[in-house]
Amino acid sequence: TRRVSVVRGSDSSALKTNSNLKMGVLTGIVQVAKEDIFSGLNNVITYNILKDKFETFFGLSEEEVEEALKYFEMTYEIEEVKRWYDGYKFGNSEVYNPWSIINYLSDRGLQAYWVNTSDNALIYDNLKNSTVDVFNNLQTLFEGKEIKKEISPFFTFEELSKFDGIWQLMVYNGYLKISEKLSNDEYMIKIPNYEIQTFFKKGFIDKFLVSGNYFNPMMDALLDGDIEEFERRLQNIFLVNTSFYDLKGEKVYHSLFLGMLIWLRDKYEVKSNGERGHGRYDAMLVPLDKIKPAYLFEFKVSKTIKGLNAKAEEALTQIKEKQYDAGLKELGISKVYRIGIAFKGKNVKVKYEV
Repeated sequence: TRRVSVVRGSDSSALKTNSNLKMGVLTGIVQVAKEDIFSGLNNVITYNILKDKFETFFGLSEEEVEEALKYFEMTYEIEEVKRWYDGYKFGNSEVYNPWSIINYLSDRGLQAYWVNTSDNALIYDNLKNSTVDVFNNLQTLFEGKEIKKEISPFFTFEELSKFDGIWQLMVYNGYLKISEKLSNDEYMIKIPNYEIQTFFKKGFIDKFLVSGNYFNPMMDALLDGDIEEFERRLQNIFLVNTSFYDLKGEKVYHSLFLGMLIWLRDKYEVKSNGERGHGRYDAMLVPLDKIKPAYLFEFKVSKTIKGLNAKAEEALTQIKEKQYDAGLKELGISKVYRIGIAFKGKNVKVKYEV
C-alpha cells in the first residue's frame, strides 16, 4: 500500500543512509515483519516483551514503586496499588504500568488511567468477528483463570483474523499478561490487574451489551428480585443493541453472560455449564455474602416467536426437575431464584420461581 511504501522509504533513508546517525531507536507495540516495511533496512535488532534483555525498562519494578510511595508518603496504599497496577511480566521480570503509577502519584487516587489512553477499535472489531471459542476463553479469563495460547514475536495485521491473532493483539497491547512460558511460542496468559478488569467491564459491556445506562439498571432489577423489570430491560437491550446484529448465533448469549460475569464478579461467584443435581446448568450466581439470594439460569432458543413462552417454561421446569439448586442450602443460602429464559432473535421471554 501507499502508506507502507512511505514508511519503508522514510525509515530506510533516516536509519540506513544517514551518515550523521550512529544509532536509531524505533518503538512500537508489536514487531512488523521485515519484508513488510524494512525491506531496505537490515541490521535491525528487536527487543520485545518476550525477551529477557532490557526487560526492566518496559515498566517500574516493585522496589521503584515502593520507593516512590515512600517519597510521597503514600505507603499505606501499597497493597491497593499492587492490585490495581502490578502484574505485567516482561521477560522474567514483574513490572508495574509506569503511566498509571505516575498519574496515581500525581492525583493521589486509584483509578483506571492507562486504559483510556488508546483507541481499542481493532480489538473490538476482532471480537465481533471471532468464534464462540474466543468467548469461552474470555469467560475463563474473566473468572480470574489462565488460558494457553501461542504468542509469536511478530505478526501481520492480515493474520489477526486467523488462528489466535486476537490474543496476540491483547498481550502486546497490555490487556493480557504472560504468566508462564511453556515451550517455544506457547504461553499461559491472564488478565494482569484490576485496572484492566475495569477496561473489560466498561468496554465489553458498552460495546457488546449497549451502554451501561441500559445494562446496569437491568442488573439492579435482577439483584432486587424484580424479575419482571429484569425481563423488560433485557428485552429492551436486545431491541436497541445494534451490536447483536454483528454477533451470530450463540455469541449473542455468550456476550450477555460475559457481561453479567464482569459486572457481578465483586459480589457473586458466576459459574456456567457446571454439574449440579442431575445435570448441567447454563449459569449460576452464587453470592459471596450468603445472606443474599442465589440465581439459577437455563437458556433456550425458540424456533418461533409464538413458542417463546413454552420454551421459557421448559427451561424453568428443567431447573426444577434436574435439581440444579442442590447443595445451595448447605452453603447457607436460603433463597434461590430459578429463571428460565427463551430467545428468538431479538425477542425474549422469562419465567421464574423463588
